[in-house]
Amino acid sequence: MKVLVFSDTHQNLYNAIDVLEVFQNDMDMVLHLGDHDLDAMELQKRFPDVPFHFVLGNNDYSGNTPMQKMISVCGKKLLLTHGHRQRVYWGYDTLAYWAEEQGADMVLFGHTHRPMYVYKGRVVLLNPGSISMPRGGDGIPTFATVEIQENGVMQAQIWEYYAKTDMRKR
Repeated sequence: MKVLVFSDTHQNLYNAIDVLEVFQNDMDMVLHLGDHDLDAMELQKRFPDVPFHFVLGNNDYSGNTPMQKMISVCGKKLLLTHGHRQRVYWGYDTLAYWAEEQGADMVLFGHTHRPMYVYKGRVVLLNPGSISMPRGGDGIPTFATVEIQENGVMQAQIWEYYAKTDMRKR
């Protein structure tokens, strides 16, 4: 199972649309981790053949979108959140402990606009960064992919977006 992961599009969908046009035939699912959930809904309309899961961010105010969501993929539990309620700007311990309490194998979050992929305890933490408003030293938009094999082996990859024809693994 191959999963494409976005966060923090903030009403700027140009790069996300490019990425989806390139990857849509290779992805089984798309996850959007908030800011803005309406962006996720718009992307889902444009790419109706790819299943979407999304959560609210700190700049979202929809009544029907959940703050967090647990999905099961090939026997692995993926916990989706934006991260602001777990105070990810001040460290990842709260997020990791919370994910462990929920029984997650991987927690996917955004909010910081900075990509990261680490193990913290028994949980994998993955932030795809921002595809439209990156923060940090290089200012390059990023997104992530996750591949989960039938035997449960998980592998994530952070990608840098330069143009529709130029996306590079970090």
